[in-house]
Amino acid sequence: MLNPSRRTTLKYLGFAAAAAPLAGLSVPAFADEDLYIARRYQNFNRGTIHSLDPKTRGLVVDFPEKGRVKMKASDLVVNTSAYGGNAYSQLKVGQLVDVQWYDYVDFLIAKTSPEVTAHAKAMVAQGARIEGIPGTEHMIRLFIMAGMVVKTDLQYSLLDIINASGGEPDKPAPDSGEVIRLPQIQTDAGKAALATLKPGDQVTTVYSVETAIKITIVR
Repeated sequence: MLNPSRRTTLKYLGFAAAAAPLAGLSVPAFADEDLYIARRYQNFNRGTIHSLDPKTRGLVVDFPEKGRVKMKASDLVVNTSAYGGNAYSQLKVGQLVDVQWYDYVDFLIAKTSPEVTAHAKAMVAQGARIEGIPGTEHMIRLFIMAGMVVKTDLQYSLLDIINASGGEPDKPAPDSGEVIRLPQIQTDAGKAALATLKPGDQVTTVYSVETAIKITIVR
């Protein structure tokens, strides 16, 4: 997987739902949609805590093989009796930790339409679960990024957009006219949708927030 720095990616910025056309579907049809992140998107890495943000349950970890990654601690990291590891309240800057976490995963990549916008909003309102872990329904937060396609990169599954709306929770919205490189598209459905896009198209995307589900203090 291509790993440009997260700061560059989100500023340059820097199991997924089907990205097929949604015409004819109504918003109530989305209510029972099973949104989940598949196990294959898990990461297991050891790194050093660079910073903590207790207000948002955020943390930044320096991983030798991936660089600096900003993520949110899930409820599982707070209620450690449910999944083991250490609680968020025990974490300190400078600690060496083992982290089980999920990178950004694309849940929707589609040309913008009223139906697609409604679908994206319903996804964000619902949130996602983690495959194979009971009790994680609605635990993974999702966010929308929508705008005009500037560039597509099919080799590395990357998409640049401009005039984006939306953005990650707890982060300032992009400035009007700012060119944004979205997180790398990982799913087969997302890659297939990317291949249909061209500069000038209006696109709506839904991604999951980078999320830690277990943190174990090494020292």
